[in-house]
Amino acid sequence: MLIPITTDRPRRRSPVLIHALVLFNALVFVWTLSVQASDPNDYGRLMETYAIQNDGFRWFQLLTSAFFHGGWMHLLFNMFVLMALGPNVEDKMGHVGFTLLYVIGAAASGGAHLAMSDNPAIGASGAIAAVTGAYLVLFPKTRIICFFIFTLSRVAVPAWWFIGFSIAVDLLANGFGRRDGIAHAAHLGGYFFGIGSTLTLLWLKVLKREPYDLFTLLRQKKRRADFASAAKSHDHMIQQRVGAARPESPRLKAMYESRARIGELVSGGDLEKAADEYRVFVDEFGTDEPASVLSRDLQLRLAEHLMRSGDRASAAKAYIGFARSNQFDREAPGAMLIAALILAEDLDQPEEARPLIEEALPKLAGQERELAETLLSNLGVKADS
Repeated sequence: MLIPITTDRPRRRSPVLIHALVLFNALVFVWTLSVQASDPNDYGRLMETYAIQNDGFRWFQLLTSAFFHGGWMHLLFNMFVLMALGPNVEDKMGHVGFTLLYVIGAAASGGAHLAMSDNPAIGASGAIAAVTGAYLVLFPKTRIICFFIFTLSRVAVPAWWFIGFSIAVDLLANGFGRRDGIAHAAHLGGYFFGIGSTLTLLWLKVLKREPYDLFTLLRQKKRRADFASAAKSHDHMIQQRVGAARPESPRLKAMYESRARIGELVSGGDLEKAADEYRVFVDEFGTDEPASVLSRDLQLRLAEHLMRSGDRASAAKAYIGFARSNQFDREAPGAMLIAALILAEDLDQPEEARPLIEEALPKLAGQERELAETLLSNLGVKADS
């Protein structure tokens, strides 16, 4: 069993709402325990009033049911998930946005449960499922740090895998009508609300898009399909004109056309769109071939924009591409050093950074050389004098 602890994504602000929700849920649980201990009948009436159920449904139960729990394990697991994934979502959406996601997610999950089951239900898992669905959309490529009970160790699990597996379990359990005391339909209602609402906010640009959120990745997938379609169409046209003989491969032709389109976007100042196109381009064609690099000034300008926008992984690839294709340019060693710094300090890839520094070091001077030597020393390699 995996228990989520935290993630590898940094935050800019303190998760005030997450702390408040955890405290409030804990206080409510302690209160219900005291009521149950003093008078079980009062506890029963409490659940009849505030737990969500078809028999005697009241609108406020959509919200109140999300703050009651059936036991310590129920409470603790929900709070662990909320504390692990919630801070990043609150950081991205802000306090107001996160509050709306949580409250409406609780109501949506409660509505899904009412539609699928006649049994009463309590627990924050539906609202937390909405937060988890939002996390999947916003940060699918981050890693969730979990405690693995069977080995008593910490493991890093890709967010898309962890959350996708959880959704699959609820889908299967709900589909087979499994009676295990878990409100699987409520979980699914929360997941789908979180996923759908967050995708909509990204589409409307209410939330700022990032290079690796699910909306951008899906859009890039469509562009890849467009690249493949363009190459196939070009190949068909060549065959019609000159028969089986082709002057160049469809892949190379598609690479040239894509590179030209990116160059036009950079030249026209549309750097955001150029960056989106470049990410797809690199995933499709790589950076090793000379034909995959823009002209000198455009490649450097694009790399600088990627760096400023925070997409360090793509920036490193762009700087390496620039340095490889402009080996005798005075900017090439510095570009190689920047790529090495990104790999070593931002992406935690020291083994990939080391050969870049060693290659650039003989051509560096002054502060850049000192920086390269320091970085090599930090990586455990002594620079030659």
